[in-house]
Amino acid sequence: MDSTSHHSPRIAYSFPAHTFDLRRVRPEWCFEADGGAALAIHLDGQWTEFFSNLRELGLVMVTAAHGPLSLAVAWERPWFQNYPGGDEWVCLSSGAELRPAALGGGMAVVETVGDQQVASFQFFDRGGEGCLKILVTNWSDYEVFEDLVARHASGRRPHPFGQKSEVRKEPPAPDSQTVRQLWKGLSRSLPDSAFPGMEGVSRLSALEAAGQDLAWRLPRRVVRQALQSMTLGQVPLGGAVRNEAVFLPSGFFPTHWGECGCGTTFFGEASQMTLRGCNHRGQTWATRFELGGDEVICIEFYDVRGEFAGGVGLRPEAASWQRDQWADVLKESGIVQ
Repeated sequence: MDSTSHHSPRIAYSFPAHTFDLRRVRPEWCFEADGGAALAIHLDGQWTEFFSNLRELGLVMVTAAHGPLSLAVAWERPWFQNYPGGDEWVCLSSGAELRPAALGGGMAVVETVGDQQVASFQFFDRGGEGCLKILVTNWSDYEVFEDLVARHASGRRPHPFGQKSEVRKEPPAPDSQTVRQLWKGLSRSLPDSAFPGMEGVSRLSALEAAGQDLAWRLPRRVVRQALQSMTLGQVPLGGAVRNEAVFLPSGFFPTHWGECGCGTTFFGEASQMTLRGCNHRGQTWATRFELGGDEVICIEFYDVRGEFAGGVGLRPEAASWQRDQWADVLKESGIVQ
């Protein structure tokens, strides 16, 4: 189901001109961005305080992207808590995770598109890549947006870019027998670039070793075809994007899709997923598990470096015939029966 709010299902995030004015908030630190199409102010990097107060903003639209996949989800009054034993923060209502240590900077941005404005907070990882965007919506408190900007405005970004996390050194490729022995554990783990149970082994290299009955590579056209079939059947989907700083999950019913310069976007009531275009190359795989006697097939996305970017599959409430339809489309691309 969609990550919807208790408000009207219509969520808008563009506003008439002059709704927002960053020069009124902190004129001394405003600068032009996107060739003069936007005004921006750097944030001070006090992420604990910023995200603690984010819930006061109300309903926001959040987007995250990595490699060939992007996801947008509605959050209502998000509240993040420390993850026990780790450096992540978890939002219990949405299941989203943040890694503040991976954030290299953030900005408040007001973009001008024709006679409309879009206001947002945009965050970057330590390599300078965009990792999270929080858009003000028609159900947000505009005064809180300006208050957060005023409290966290800064004349410079908090960290110099170019300090991404160290890339793991890949050991020799895992053998098929070991991967298959650990395969069930993979279905119970929260997906990232590492393969659980084999230290230092990447998830992608394990898929390559698993065997065609468990994991097989998917052409982009098959992924698009599968999602289009599920959209026409109004099938409940679940998906997630993971990047350097964010894990963003969502469940939704896609109602239609559209093509644009970004790629192919599947729209739900309060969320959307985009298969990004040719500028975001990578690999896409199907993974097959047995859970409680049922077959579960998911789609996994990887960027050009082989890092896990996200995934999508059917939600548990999907009917058996919907699962059969999903499996048939994906198996046609190469599974060994």
